[in-house]
Amino acid sequence: MTTAAPTPTATPVAASVPLLQVDDLVKHFPVRSGIVFKHTIGSVKAVDGVSFAIRRGRTFAVVGESGCGKSTAARAILRLLEPTSGSVRFEGEEVTTAGPTRMRQLRREMQMIFQDPYASLNPRMTVRTILSEPFKIHDLPEKGRVDELLALVGLSPEHARRYPHEFSGGQRQRVGIARALALDPKLVICDEPVSALDVSIRAQVLNLLEDLQDQLGLTYLFIAHDLSVVRHIADEVAVMYLGSIVEVADRDELFEQASHPYTQALISSVPVPDPIRERSRQRILVTGDPPSPVNPPSGCRFRTRCPKFANELSEDERRRCVDERPALVVRDGSAGHPAACHYAEARQLV
Repeated sequence: MTTAAPTPTATPVAASVPLLQVDDLVKHFPVRSGIVFKHTIGSVKAVDGVSFAIRRGRTFAVVGESGCGKSTAARAILRLLEPTSGSVRFEGEEVTTAGPTRMRQLRREMQMIFQDPYASLNPRMTVRTILSEPFKIHDLPEKGRVDELLALVGLSPEHARRYPHEFSGGQRQRVGIARALALDPKLVICDEPVSALDVSIRAQVLNLLEDLQDQLGLTYLFIAHDLSVVRHIADEVAVMYLGSIVEVADRDELFEQASHPYTQALISSVPVPDPIRERSRQRILVTGDPPSPVNPPSGCRFRTRCPKFANELSEDERRRCVDERPALVVRDGSAGHPAACHYAEARQLV
C-alpha cells in the first residue's frame, strides 16, 4: 500500500467541490400496529433534514447525546439504511440514486469504522481472512496487502494468524481500521470508534487516525458524543439534537463562542483539569429527558429542555419558539456561524 499523498485534482473547479455534500437528508422509520393486518400509525423521525459538507482532507465531527440520529445519518449516507429523502453527493455524484453496480464501486471510496470492534469482526475468521475479504469481494489482487495493512495500523504480520478474541480492545479496533483502509478509500466514516475503549487506549487510536489522515490524505466523518475527543481530532463540528443539526462551526469557534443553548450545555458539562477554573465555571443545565422522535415538539425541538426558554425569554418570545421551527442560519448573536435558535447568543464557556 502506498503512503504517498494523493495526486492533486486536475482543475480548480474539481478541487472546490466538497468531497461529501449532504442536503436535507431524512430517514424515518415507520411505526406499525396490528397483529394480523399491520398498518402504519406514525414514524420515528430519526434524521429529519440534515445538511452539511465535508472538504477533502478534513475531519467533520457530528456530536450529540445518544439517540439523536448521528449513527443513523452515517448509515444513510452509505445507504446501509436507505434514506427516506434528501441528497447525498460524493465528489459531485448523487449517491441516493446510484444503481447496485455503481453503489458497489462507490463503497470502495467510502468505508466505515464501527463503534464495537468485536461485534464488527467475524469471530470465526482469522485476521488474515478478515482483511483479505474486501479484495475478494471486489475482485482485486491481495498479494502482500494484508501485511502492509497490519503494519500501517501498528500491528505485526504474526497477528494475521490470530482470531479477534485473542486481541485487546485497542488491537481489535486497529484491525477494524485496517479493514476500512483495505480498498484505499477517500472518505472514512468513524462511528464512535473510541467510545468502547479504555481512556488510555483512546489517545493511541485517535493519534493513529490523525497519522493515517496525514499519511494517506483521508477525509473523516467522525461520529461522537465525547466533546473532549471531538476537540482533539475535528476541524469542523456539527451539533445534533433530535434528528436535526442545531449548530455548526469550526472547532475552535464552536468551543469558544457556542451560540445554541444545547451546545452551551454540552460544553459546560465537560470537566476541565484546573480545579480553580472548574469551580468557577458557568454551568448550563438541561433538565428532563429527550422528547420522543415519534412525536417531537412543535417549533423548536429543544424548547422543552431549553434553559433559555424556561428562564430568560418573555411570553411573546416563547410563543415564537412554540410556533416557528428555527432554521439553521447565521444570526446576529451567533458569532458568525449557523445556529438553529431564534435567540442565539454566543457565550464563552471554556
